[in-house]
Amino acid sequence: MTLHRIVIAAARQTRAAPRREGEAMTGDIVETLRGRALQPLDLADFAAEHGMSAATLRRRFLAETGLPPKAFQLRSRMDHAKQLLVTTDEKIETIAAKVGIDDAFYFSRLFHERESCSPSQFRARYRRS
Repeated sequence: MTLHRIVIAAARQTRAAPRREGEAMTGDIVETLRGRALQPLDLADFAAEHGMSAATLRRRFLAETGLPPKAFQLRSRMDHAKQLLVTTDEKIETIAAKVGIDDAFYFSRLFHERESCSPSQFRARYRRS
């Protein structure tokens, strides 16, 4: 019974522990990057914004998501592109620009590497009628 109380008290203290000055929780950082995925990312500036070095941010981000920040950003962009492909009639060039990739050929190559099909093939396969 006493051990149970100690465990509960320790858990409450951990949850209530204040963050150190300038230290953001990794989950908050992940959500911030998800919200900014379509914008250019300067990793050093982003890390400084969260009170840490780029190396620390990269390490924490990788531990939390399994991906480095830039790869996470690209995955978020491709997920958004897939959504646009199946829900709009916009040209591939327009979708590429909307997800922050100015070169439609580069976008198509990246998309094909990740999805094993071109954006047009993806649209044809998953388009809702």
